[in-house]
Amino acid sequence: MSSLKNIQKKKWFSNFVLISFLFLVAATALLSNAFKTPVKNHNEFIEQSLVFNNKELENITNLTLKNKSGEFIFSRSSTDSSSTWHMTSPRDVSTSSAFVEKLFSSLNTIKTKKLLPDDAASRSNFSLDKPTAILTLADESGTSIVLSVGIMNTIDNSTYMKISGREGVFHVEAPSVSLENTTLHDLIESNVFDINFATISSFKIFKKNSSTPQFAVFKKAGVWVTSEEKSLDAKKLEEMLDDFTIVKSTFVMDQMTDAQKKQTQGMVSPPEYTLKIEMGENETLTYLISDLKKNISDTPASDEPQFIVIENHAPVVYVLKKEAFTLFELKNEALKPLEK
Repeated sequence: MSSLKNIQKKKWFSNFVLISFLFLVAATALLSNAFKTPVKNHNEFIEQSLVFNNKELENITNLTLKNKSGEFIFSRSSTDSSSTWHMTSPRDVSTSSAFVEKLFSSLNTIKTKKLLPDDAASRSNFSLDKPTAILTLADESGTSIVLSVGIMNTIDNSTYMKISGREGVFHVEAPSVSLENTTLHDLIESNVFDINFATISSFKIFKKNSSTPQFAVFKKAGVWVTSEEKSLDAKKLEEMLDDFTIVKSTFVMDQMTDAQKKQTQGMVSPPEYTLKIEMGENETLTYLISDLKKNISDTPASDEPQFIVIENHAPVVYVLKKEAFTLFELKNEALKPLEK
């Protein structure tokens, strides 16, 4: 009888050990699964990551933007941060530094929301078979990145992109620059007066119908002087004239219709002020300044008081807010504290 009890105890003990072992294995497997690092697939690595990094774009020297407004081509001479961008087509003009800086800042910070398959359905649904804009970025060697931009998703402020050399359709945060709606006006440098004090020989402002300047300064033998040839404090004078260099227009007209030419010429016949800047002995830049009493046809309407500056040597018409009009009220009396 005791022998039978011993056998039953051993069997019970063996079963207990086996069940405990199985429980331990199961618990270990569960804990291992709970704490192990998840393995991401290719798409998961791309999602929420930056579309570009700074190194990819830092060597870009040529830009081409094609959208519903046309094709715009830009270049810069080098990758140095001081090298300025210039539009080469459809106009040969200075490019708005604000636009370029905003474009690169945006491209360097946008993230991928999702990577979608690049198939006929995606290209059609997201308008990538007929892109709303195409941006081509090229470096000095000619290596380029082409971005085809699709429709805008206004619900989450995102868009869809095809990027040359990469697989899939990128659903991305919308760039802060609207490539689809960018126009020539957005791209042209809006600074009205491009003044390099080292190269000018005189700066004169004339009041309406007067041949005698109300404000005039000259540079002789490298020294700034008044009309009476009294020397001026160069630093203080240039600080005074610096206000002109930062004036920006709200609208630029570089190619006008006959109706616009007639309207603007009527406003400056005669002008309220004339600014003449002589560059050395052979070049004079002339600007005609007058109130904008009514909106020019086919230009953005504004309820704010405005005035126009016509750059006769280009010719280009700038529309500015009236608050900058006081600049042209400078008189020679302001030069007395600057005399040495």
